[in-house]
Amino acid sequence: MSKRLNEIKTRKTEIRSMLESDANVDLDALTKELKELDAEQAELEKRQEIAKGIALGDIDATEVQNPLNRSADTLDADAEAKLYRSAWLKSLMGKPLTANEQRAYSTASGSALPAIPETTANQIIKKMYEVAPILQRCKIFHVPGNFKFAVEGTNSDAALHTENNSITAASDSLGSVSLTGYEIVKLVKASRATVNMTINAFESYVVEIIAESVARKIENYIFVGTGSSQPGGVAQGGKGSGGAYADGTDQVTVAAASTVAEADITALYGMLASGYERNAVWCMSKATFFAYFYALMNKSKNNLIEFANGKYYIMGCEVYFTGSLTKGVAYLGDFSYIVGNFSQDITVVKSEHSGLATNSVDYLGACVFDSKAIGGMGAFVKFVKTQST
Repeated sequence: MSKRLNEIKTRKTEIRSMLESDANVDLDALTKELKELDAEQAELEKRQEIAKGIALGDIDATEVQNPLNRSADTLDADAEAKLYRSAWLKSLMGKPLTANEQRAYSTASGSALPAIPETTANQIIKKMYEVAPILQRCKIFHVPGNFKFAVEGTNSDAALHTENNSITAASDSLGSVSLTGYEIVKLVKASRATVNMTINAFESYVVEIIAESVARKIENYIFVGTGSSQPGGVAQGGKGSGGAYADGTDQVTVAAASTVAEADITALYGMLASGYERNAVWCMSKATFFAYFYALMNKSKNNLIEFANGKYYIMGCEVYFTGSLTKGVAYLGDFSYIVGNFSQDITVVKSEHSGLATNSVDYLGACVFDSKAIGGMGAFVKFVKTQST
């Protein structure tokens, strides 16, 4: 470094002489060269100061390890996650693991990390939301163990205050929704040929089969679950005791011999408590919509029912089709007032012994889930068209 610093100083002296003695020099070129020399000199002097500091013990010297010599133990978190994902999927497929994969798998298994890789778990959750989009409208949590969610109870109106008078606290109160957990499982028998799949193909297979089945079951509970020895949902979201619905309050029932009329729809919409229409969605089967609602579409008269961007809307609220509801039953409401919790996220295990007689491998996907509607708030109303017997 000292030699180069001397060269720089000599060259700067030469440039100074050229500027003083030669009127025809290229000023732009010399100015540029001087800036480059100044920058290089400053860098070299800085290096010298650091070297002196290390020699005197003023600055700690940190050894920089050659990345090519790093062991698997020093791999960054991203690389470890990839190794664990590969090891986890290979173990399900019955494929041998590399030394690094065995190390990553045994390390994760002995820690508090989830058994299922995070990337695979995220794909499963994403797939569940694709299969059952209503989950996106509910409040879904991932809290281990029993879960209690605070909800609004008595809510008094704001009061007018007279200046300097005492203010009495409102008699507001909070309620709660308590969630426990119910096992939801899906058992898949697969051919031993799965061992010949690529890792990515096998992961897609697991996600597709297990996530879709679990998601459809959870969606079913959200619509028709009783909340007794099983998850509950919108069926207990009425204003009455225990979330019951009642005609004239939050339910419209059309007799079997009668035809559904526009007045039935507007009356039901009017029963929805104020404020909930902003996020409200209609939920029903396609059979219900096309048998009783579609015929009311009449743009020359009103915009009661519209079709736009591939979706149907009733009084401005989107229609969500689900096979979980039977023909003649529909709900309108804000599904963020349904609370769900995965007290245990989806796990996947395999057994080669149970499928021995069929030369297959059994894969069991399971999660622990519970859900409940926040009843008594007026966030949901129900439509019923009595079916002929």
